[in-house]
Amino acid sequence: MQFSQQVLEKINQVFRFAHNENRKILYEHEVYKVLDCIGLETPEFIFTDNPANLNDNILKRFSHYLVLKIVSPDISHKQKLGGVKKVRNYDPLFVQFVLTQMKKEVLSHFPEHEKPDIKGFLVVEFIPHTQALGYEVLLGFKEDNAFGPVMTLSKGGDDAEFFAQYYDPPNLFLPPLDPEQSMDMVLKLNIRHKFEQKGTFEYLKYFADAASLLSRLACHYSFISEPKPEFIIKAMDINPFVISEDKRFIAVDGFALFSSADQEENSVPPVNMDNLDGFFNPSGIGVIGVSANPEKQSIGRIIAHQLHDMGRDDLYLINSNGGEICFDNKKYPMFCSIDEIQADLDLIVYAAPARFIEDFFKSLNHVSPKAIILIPGIPSDLNYGTFIQKLDCAIPDSLKSGKTRIMGPNCMGVFYGPKGSDKGINTLFIEEERLSLKCSKSANTVLLTQSGAFSVTAIDKFQNSGLLKSIVSFGNKYDVKLTDLTAWFSLNPLIDVIALYVEGLAPGEGRQFFQLSKNISKPIIVYKAGKTSAGAKAAESHTASLSGSYDVFKAGCKQAGIILVENIEDHYNYVKMFSLAAKKLPRGARVAGVVNAGFESAVGADELKHLQQAQLSEHTKKKLIKLNTLGLIDTSTSFLDITPMADDLMYADFVEAVLQDDNVDCVFVSIVPHSSNLKTLPETCHDPDSIASRLVDLSKNYCKPVVISVNAGRYYQDFVSILEKNGFPVYNDIRSAVKSLDCFVSYHTQKKMGQIP
Repeated sequence: MQFSQQVLEKINQVFRFAHNENRKILYEHEVYKVLDCIGLETPEFIFTDNPANLNDNILKRFSHYLVLKIVSPDISHKQKLGGVKKVRNYDPLFVQFVLTQMKKEVLSHFPEHEKPDIKGFLVVEFIPHTQALGYEVLLGFKEDNAFGPVMTLSKGGDDAEFFAQYYDPPNLFLPPLDPEQSMDMVLKLNIRHKFEQKGTFEYLKYFADAASLLSRLACHYSFISEPKPEFIIKAMDINPFVISEDKRFIAVDGFALFSSADQEENSVPPVNMDNLDGFFNPSGIGVIGVSANPEKQSIGRIIAHQLHDMGRDDLYLINSNGGEICFDNKKYPMFCSIDEIQADLDLIVYAAPARFIEDFFKSLNHVSPKAIILIPGIPSDLNYGTFIQKLDCAIPDSLKSGKTRIMGPNCMGVFYGPKGSDKGINTLFIEEERLSLKCSKSANTVLLTQSGAFSVTAIDKFQNSGLLKSIVSFGNKYDVKLTDLTAWFSLNPLIDVIALYVEGLAPGEGRQFFQLSKNISKPIIVYKAGKTSAGAKAAESHTASLSGSYDVFKAGCKQAGIILVENIEDHYNYVKMFSLAAKKLPRGARVAGVVNAGFESAVGADELKHLQQAQLSEHTKKKLIKLNTLGLIDTSTSFLDITPMADDLMYADFVEAVLQDDNVDCVFVSIVPHSSNLKTLPETCHDPDSIASRLVDLSKNYCKPVVISVNAGRYYQDFVSILEKNGFPVYNDIRSAVKSLDCFVSYHTQKKMGQIP
């Protein structure tokens, strides 16, 4: 719901008046006027530039007490300087005297040549209220370069007893919020416990209504607004709203920082999926910068060889010196320029030195590919802005009008696995003998990363499972943005999971990412670098874009239903879980476990947050008693320690028993493979009756998610490989396994219940 034009015009008049005085701030009484316009209650007040103007007729509008305040554009902390006083309202002459003395006191803190400009005085109704926790609420918003308006809500007050029991850090959320969304947000605050106990639940509605109205104000006066507003509110703080003794919810202080929208360069970049298929399903690929000299390091040659290995028969290689190159007895001519190539090229991969990029674009006057990948980074003698300007000038109009898409610079490009008659594509210049990139038939995950090196580590982590259908190293985002790629893969039927590594977000890109993600049904798993100031600085130098506030990014992810992980290992672990279990969604959060070392049950139980330990049915308990032939197992619990005495058959039978129980929604299995009773060695793990083979057979018959921990080293890698290649998420410790399962189940059960978008 938008404010009426009449309301907006009244608000604009407040800003115009301040703008015409060359101010970028609103005075407190001007903030009150804005709040009045949108329907929020403010105290009775009057501004005067001369204390002598105050008389009985004016002051009788106020109650027994007044709050007097200095008004100055040069003073931010009035109270510390004596610029705020509470007085009794009984004599205009006394009030005039206090104001005159207050001005003298404030000015006395400054040397003669630095005295602030005192514009006047604010006389405000004193609002009696308790200072107990929750009766003062700090509400406000600020404009974030990447995300637009971000709202904050925190509680004020001095109720130490309640504070000791319940604590909420300041809450951040991205507007707009309608009244229902605002109430949902407020109901998650711990302060609700206090109001519920006191029978004053209506106070929470005060919070929600104020948050909703302020969120609408924030969105309208922001660069995210369409149409563009007259002014941008850079920050507004109501510090605080209070619940008065007569149960009004009223603002008692306010601050706002604004600018003219004409001075605002930020905007929300539109999602652009035009011709992105040129990166992933091209017909005709040109690689520039291929050296035929095997003794010379050549990224172009590595890329060309990889494309050859994928069986591409539409590969064209360019080197200004001409010649030819041979891969596996197949000779490729080296074209001196793109003009010599008679075939149409959907994709051109530029892998030559960065200093020749301008010349490369100037050579494309008669060629309009769908897509271009710029592999090299920005030359060390140029900053990002200068390089982009040069790039803009070099790109011919024919490419811009033809919607040619450009990825990079400073990237590794794309991998898109083959499927059926599609050969796939791979420009990630990693030599096969160093690190093999395997893509299984069931690969269903895309990794979008700003860092090329991160893609290398991910390939290594997922070697056994082959879960990556695509990897995109998009680098500095000259053209192709994170949001473009996220939108494109959200519509790709072969992709079930979208994994992201993000370093920096351009102005407005965060807002578009937030809006886009809310409407994507696929899990989005994100690791954001640059949490700390040092990390943000490092990310900025690497990606040539702002990192942005991590707290804001975190708030946006929470609202949009994005899975934000706090460390790299969790990112790998969760991606594996969500990918390999994508077709086995949980019905609920009840978990059972089967382990052969008791400590694993205890450690696994410690990681339960959303998961609940299942209560096994009587039928299952009877079945377990029959399986307990050695009499060593406590069958009264759903976390079963079957001891190192269990062999492959017993292990599989216990797992199947809990899988069959309708009271169990998911299962964790932890195997310490050193037991001599299990076939886990390289020479035995492939046997049809081994524990690995039996678990694989079970997975074909049951649709419940199962996660496995194998507490062992490289010697048991063959055993682990069998499990991962057959769709089991396998971890090397029980903690990671249960934590990943917990996240997976929590996400899907909340999604089913509509608790996340």
